[in-house]
Amino acid sequence: MSLNQKYTWADFLKEFPEHKEKKTKRTSNEGKKAFESAYKKFIKTYLDERQAQLKKLEAKAIAQRDEFVKKIQSFQKKKDFAKANFYQKKAGLKDSAIAELKRQADRTKTVAKKF
Repeated sequence: MSLNQKYTWADFLKEFPEHKEKKTKRTSNEGKKAFESAYKKFIKTYLDERQAQLKKLEAKAIAQRDEFVKKIQSFQKKKDFAKANFYQKKAGLKDSAIAELKRQADRTKTVAKKF
């Protein structure tokens, strides 16, 4: 869902009922200014929350990958290469998930700079 769909005119009117009472039009100068300021405020908080969520998910994925690495090392010491290979693949999937989360965090930072 795009950022424009996260906060709509209907959401704006629910948050600020005084504009609904005054019957402010979305295309009027007053309506545009009020909506833009409320939109920027909402998007900044949304992006901050998203950034925190991504950091949390990334930390969790890193912890899981580290557990897999420990299992791989223990199986390699036991010379049980079949199980080590199995966990090697799982660790690789976690690596790709971590990389994707980092890309999402970078995109979120660049979008947040615009506002």
